[in-house]
Amino acid sequence: MITYAYDFETFYDDECSVKVLGNRGYYSHPDFEAYMLSVVGDDGYTFCGSPRDFDWSLFNGATICAHNAAFDESLRLFGVEQGWWNDCSPAESVCTADLCAYFGIPRALKNATNWLFGTEMSKTVRDNMKGQRWETMTEEFRKEVIEYAIKDSEYCLKIWQELGPKWPEREKRVSAHTREMMRRGLPIDEEELDKAIITLKQKVFDAEALIPWAGEKKLLSPKAFAEECRKFGIEPPASMAIDNEECDEWMEKFGEKLPFAAAVRNYRRINALLKKLQAMQRALIDGKYYGGLLYAGAHTRRFSGSGGNLNLQNLPRGEMFGVHLRNLIKAENGMKLVVVDLSQIEVRTVIWLSGDKKMMEVIRNTDDIYEAFGIAFGLWDKTKGSLRRENPKLRQMLKIIGLGVLYGATANKVSTIAKCAVSEAANMVRIVKRTLRPVVRLWKSLDTMLVAGRKDGYLQLDLPSGNSMVYRDVKSGGGKATVATIVKNGRPIPVRLWFGSLVENISQALARDIFVDRLLEVEAAGYPAILHVHDEVVLYVPEEQAEQCLKDTVRIMSTPPNWIPDIALDAEGQIMNQYDK
Repeated sequence: MITYAYDFETFYDDECSVKVLGNRGYYSHPDFEAYMLSVVGDDGYTFCGSPRDFDWSLFNGATICAHNAAFDESLRLFGVEQGWWNDCSPAESVCTADLCAYFGIPRALKNATNWLFGTEMSKTVRDNMKGQRWETMTEEFRKEVIEYAIKDSEYCLKIWQELGPKWPEREKRVSAHTREMMRRGLPIDEEELDKAIITLKQKVFDAEALIPWAGEKKLLSPKAFAEECRKFGIEPPASMAIDNEECDEWMEKFGEKLPFAAAVRNYRRINALLKKLQAMQRALIDGKYYGGLLYAGAHTRRFSGSGGNLNLQNLPRGEMFGVHLRNLIKAENGMKLVVVDLSQIEVRTVIWLSGDKKMMEVIRNTDDIYEAFGIAFGLWDKTKGSLRRENPKLRQMLKIIGLGVLYGATANKVSTIAKCAVSEAANMVRIVKRTLRPVVRLWKSLDTMLVAGRKDGYLQLDLPSGNSMVYRDVKSGGGKATVATIVKNGRPIPVRLWFGSLVENISQALARDIFVDRLLEVEAAGYPAILHVHDEVVLYVPEEQAEQCLKDTVRIMSTPPNWIPDIALDAEGQIMNQYDK
């Protein structure tokens, strides 16, 4: 089978920009133009010219690859939709940026080629293309653009030849599904979006009106804030962060006397939320928001947001300043949102990774995993009824343990999170360690691997899915500390490792692998996803299919993949008109 790598070159400036408008909004902008296509084949074929002049039938039955196919593949399909060029039927369409991400290599083509081949690529030509069209370029610059475009396709093909055969078929499908899902778009309540933006603009105005130094100094200047506090004989808090407890106490004591304090504290959050809504509004096309999602954006191969000010993996929960952002995602008439998530999946994966079959069986036979913990720890008798209903305080404590102690959290940490006495937290930690001995053995095993990793400079943790977690440049960080290099947000960064961080990483990675396996099965059942966030999927179906969709999806998500048949999975979901989780 012939393989072709291809790459579009397009007009862009400050307003007509994919960063501002998202893919479909960018392609739909009146100033947009795709003026060049470069194609390089492993049979020696090379093309560089207008995409309208290319013989698209060459792609029929071939493997075609693009570096950042989320852009190039979507543009290829959009061009067909608009009648700009002919359609084609490749055997497969793949993304070499996703391919690099799977193997823990930086996504950007420049960084990927440097990592893989030691090549120093320059993006100066691309930077100089800003605001220029083909007809406005000098002859000399046109030659530079052609050379640049062909080189991008050549390296894309080279990356595919180097890594493509090693990419698992399931992961290739997940990559393709992510692109397809984002092209479906999120249905948005435009009227409510407009109202929300007006509401937040008014709140920004009101906040500015309460800040005495507005217009004279930077609104969020710590120095200006401190000076204003001292005018009233009050020392400012060390931090104005929204999650700072000392600041909370300070606000309770002085907030009424200093109304500008709350305005300063909230201004950044109001403005950030406003920018999210404005980003959504700018990218709206026919009532749908086409955002971005990065396959394997995190080190654990979890997905990460890719959409400027609006990160679909981190949408605010609940109402903030009179605006409920998630509610803006609203089903059209005759349609429903079906939202289903894997229940406490990371707790389940830790137990499975530890090999604790006894605890897994307790979980399997109990509706509530935290009640299962209570039973196993001897803190709850199931004859008393539902722990959730009868003793919610104990359940909350057990939840904190499930999300903390399993990752090695200390009694002091549990005490802080649970807001309980250190002695009470210490007792709970002792109970967990005594009951879940396999988890403690997992910790010790990972500690041993860290020691070996420091000697080898490399650490690989294999998962039952066939995937692996890889840590490079592993070395001592002083004493018993270990540091290593991972790729995060597309860039290699140093991190400190200990058994707790490794447990967290492998449990998240395994949870992700289970989720995407189940997601592909849901799609195969005929239910299209329009979004997924961590362990939750949002499906969009006709109203008459919603009940069956919910039933089928919960069943599929609760069924273990064939490569990990003994894990106890559970799922829950609901039918919605508006997204609200």
